[in-house]
Amino acid sequence: MLALLAGCAGEAVRPAGPTVLYPAPSDSVQLAQSQDETVDDSGFEDLFPGEDDGDLEEDFDPFETVNRFIFAFNEALDVLILQPAAATYRFLLPEIARDSVRNVIRNLKAPVIFANELWQGKDDEASETLVRFGINSTLGLAGLIDVADSFGYEYHSEDFGQTLGVYGAQPGPYLVLPLFGPSSVRDAIGRGVDSLIDPWSYVLNAADVEEDTEILRARMALGGIDLRARNIETVEELKRDSVDFYARVRSLYLQLRRSEIKDGEDE
Repeated sequence: MLALLAGCAGEAVRPAGPTVLYPAPSDSVQLAQSQDETVDDSGFEDLFPGEDDGDLEEDFDPFETVNRFIFAFNEALDVLILQPAAATYRFLLPEIARDSVRNVIRNLKAPVIFANELWQGKDDEASETLVRFGINSTLGLAGLIDVADSFGYEYHSEDFGQTLGVYGAQPGPYLVLPLFGPSSVRDAIGRGVDSLIDPWSYVLNAADVEEDTEILRARMALGGIDLRARNIETVEELKRDSVDFYARVRSLYLQLRRSEIKDGEDE
């Protein structure tokens, strides 16, 4: 559920790796406990223009049987591996060290965020992201300290799934990806594009770093563990208050993505 947690926390798992077992940024997440266990169809008319409520409901999760199986698999991995690793990480590292981990991971995402902001026509946000990256990469000691935030340059996140949505691409069927968690056809494509435009793999390859793949995987794994550690109680509360955990995550994820594409603005 890290993808969902990342968005609610203001950060995208967006760029993600095989450690993202749950819908994916790093802060304490406050999930609306008043959400229905199933999605309110009336909130998604704009996702499928021209379709009535009946069509929307039918097309909403056409692969539900397979999705539920993958969701259960991901949840089992979370219970057996990710959650224990996150609890150990939180126990061993003080908060200031965990904040530094989050800061570095955010800084490494800046090039992808910058590109998507440019593609979405958000020139001011793109400029702010570029300035943040420059400040934190230098004064912030390679991103360990979020110096830019103290200068008024706040962190924000964009991904190619959002970019496609901004230009009118519909989400398509809801998907649950093995290891990655909740997604959609549009967001799965977006995840792939973000991975391709992430410059760090090319940087490591150009520098002839033999362990480039291991480094990138370690970055992804650490990001997933850090995010999960920040939301241990949130996930447990969500599970406890959900009659159908799968449906609850699906509802929250799709509503979150709709909100992110609209930048939180109601129509």
